[in-house]
Parts: sequence; C-alpha cells; structure tokens
Amino acid sequence: MKKGIRFAALSLAASLIFTLPQNTLSVDAAVNPPLKTVESSNVPTKYTGLKLSILGDSLSTFNDYIPRDYNIFYPGNSGIPMVEGTWWYQVLNATGMRLCTNASSANTNVTGSSVATDGSAPGCSFRRIMDLRDIDGSAPDVIIIYMGVNDFARDIPLGTFQSPSIQAEGIPATFSSAYELMLQKIKALYPNAAVYCCTLFARDPGLRDKNNTPVNRNGNTLMDFNKQIKAIASAYGASVIDVYNCGITYENLSVFTSDGVHPNLPGAQLFANCVTAALLNS
Repeated sequence: MKKGIRFAALSLAASLIFTLPQNTLSVDAAVNPPLKTVESSNVPTKYTGLKLSILGDSLSTFNDYIPRDYNIFYPGNSGIPMVEGTWWYQVLNATGMRLCTNASSANTNVTGSSVATDGSAPGCSFRRIMDLRDIDGSAPDVIIIYMGVNDFARDIPLGTFQSPSIQAEGIPATFSSAYELMLQKIKALYPNAAVYCCTLFARDPGLRDKNNTPVNRNGNTLMDFNKQIKAIASAYGASVIDVYNCGITYENLSVFTSDGVHPNLPGAQLFANCVTAALLNS
C-alpha cells in the first residue's frame, strides 16, 4: 500500500476507534449471553492456536456465533443443521485455529453506507470491520473475507481498479471502490493480521450473455467480480483463495447448495477443503 494512503487510512481508523460503538460482543451478558466460540482443535499446523476472524455474508453465518443484531441464515432450513458442518468450522478444525469473531451477516453487500452501525451494515463499514476484534478487544491473527456475491446479484456497478487510491467515507459508487475501502480499513486496523480474500463461487442470476455465460443486469459475470477482488487484494498485500474453483459450478448448484446459493453439507465441505488447502500451502 502506498505510504500516503496508509497514513490516511490509519489516521481515519484512529479517529473512529474512539467514536464508534464498541464491539457488539461486549454487551451485558445478563441481557445477551456470550456468543459461542470455537476453541483450537490443537491440530499441529503452522496456524495452531492462532485467532481467526471471518468477514462474510449469509454463507458464513450460524446462530449464536455472530453478533446478536446480525442477520442469520444458518441453520434454518439450510441443509447445514449443525455448526460443525459450516465451512469455517471445518477450517478451524483442520488448521488448529480458534475462532476470534465471526462478523458475518446475511443479506449484506460489500457496498453500502460505510458509516452504518447496525447489524446490516455493509462490509466496507467500520462497524463490520471493528467487529473482527475479539471480545477483549484484541486483534485477530488471520482474517478471511468472503463477500461480494450479493453485490453481483443486486447489480451493483462493478467499477474499475488500476492502483490504490484513497476512498472516501459514505456510500461507494461501485463494488471496486467499496472493496478497496474495506481493505484499506482492515489493513489500517489490523496491520499484523494475515488477510485472505476469497473469490466467489457460482451464482446464477438467471440471465445470459451472447456466449450463454451467466451475467447480472449490468452484463457483468461473476468472473468480472473475481478479477477485481484479485487485483485489489494483490495491491493491498492480501492473499487470494480461489473459491470459484472449489468444485461448486453452475452445473451442480442443485447438488452442492440448498437453494442455488447457499452451500449444503457437501458444498460446505468443498468450500472448506479449498480454504484449508490454500491456507496450509501458503
């Protein structure tokens, strides 16, 4: 990251740390019992005992493991009735990491109001990014991001990315600017964390271009979004996990998802295997 951008992001982060609400995990336990966590499996890997935080949408939720005002998808009628079946739980178990926080909220975009503070705040908001901290305020060692498929499905303009530039607070006009703003904040608030950005696996919006490729109403493919994720991650020193090639394709969505979007148990296994392999081979 360029020094001027890093300085601006750090200054902004420092000022907002003292003005935004503290992590929702610290609410009065008498009113809201502490959230469940996942301790280290102590599997001997280079990640054993490290703290993992997740920034995600519905695909990474599970009741009682995300902040109380966040939107829940799993378990419900999702095809994953137990937390042990989620992709992220499997990753924790296979790598020996423990759960720091799961800042995943269903029905959320990367794009949206960056100053929103409710449980539906977008990925680029300080609310979501500050919720990556542990209940004691400590920072995660590893952050995995899986967000963007809702932006694609909701026809958010993709935008372009050439090189790092300072992104203003407010409502980013494009997915690319929102994703960059999100990474600027993460890198500023958690400079020592290893950040992994996941590409997005298949989601069929029901439209096709002249080559019969699934597209949204702007004519963008999921590969277009993944290309931007890869470029922005690389520019900000984040690693990329290519979940797009985990084995879930347009042709087998009925097999590996419960509804064409959300992984079922076999789909979550493919997702987890892809992430675990990327981590252990990095």
